[in-house]
Amino acid sequence: MKTNQTRKEAEGQFRSQISLTQAKFDDLLQVFAPLVEEKLASFTLKGKPRNRRLHRERPNGSLHGSKAKLEFILMYLKENANQAYHGFAFGLSQSKVSEWVYFLVPVLEQSLEQMGVSAQRDSFKIPRQREIAYLIADVTERKVPRKTDPEAQRLEYSGKKKCHTIKNLAITDPRGYVLFMSDSYGGSVHDKVIWDELEIERSDHKILADLGFLGIEKNYPNAILPFKKPKKGELSQDQKEINKDHSRLRIKVEHSFGGIKRLKMIRNTIRLKTEGIRDTIMRIATGLHNLRLAY
Repeated sequence: MKTNQTRKEAEGQFRSQISLTQAKFDDLLQVFAPLVEEKLASFTLKGKPRNRRLHRERPNGSLHGSKAKLEFILMYLKENANQAYHGFAFGLSQSKVSEWVYFLVPVLEQSLEQMGVSAQRDSFKIPRQREIAYLIADVTERKVPRKTDPEAQRLEYSGKKKCHTIKNLAITDPRGYVLFMSDSYGGSVHDKVIWDELEIERSDHKILADLGFLGIEKNYPNAILPFKKPKKGELSQDQKEINKDHSRLRIKVEHSFGGIKRLKMIRNTIRLKTEGIRDTIMRIATGLHNLRLAY
């Protein structure tokens, strides 16, 4: 085993395990540490209020220190590891890993919100404090385990992906910073239907979208969609060139999805089943992507 790593090699290994550089990790830790210490002082690991406030973390407790807790949860989300395997890496039982995951996930989400890198979620308004040339809208899908209920299976089955998925609609700026991320919808729900159900602020900004959003120009006149190939016809050469330019601009939203899916819990099948946890993990992945772009 190689032990004499260069600084560059050590930084690369750290980034591959955590999904953040050491500098970004330290920035996040400054916000995360007081939040997790406050929660641990007031609540037990099972989430129940303590009868007596804990003034100091027990030195023999599992995952001692805020840094260890942040590394634990980031590595868990990054690798989407089996809980028994992740527990082996940190010297914990599978049940203790489960308790720590559900204890730390809300704290991590709150930390990213306090840093100002979380995306809008319930409704979308154009940020007034930044210059934005145009916006890009698209939908991303991720796999979920097939449910036993036939109606739930039908709702989550994606004919496009040929598997069970959930969808989220994102709106980004030209550099790929995610400004808005919707809650999750079943894989059978059409992209345009998701758009229609959301509260999107009208503005003078252009929104670039693909043909999955065909028809949004009726309630958002500044939407720009590529030309659709006519039935039994062909696009003109000019229309093909315009579509190419459209794709070159829209590619940034695909880069954003790639950044979000650095977390294997988003890229692969998510196994957590607690109510709302899938949306929470998506918001965390989006916040971490924005954190990498923020500075």
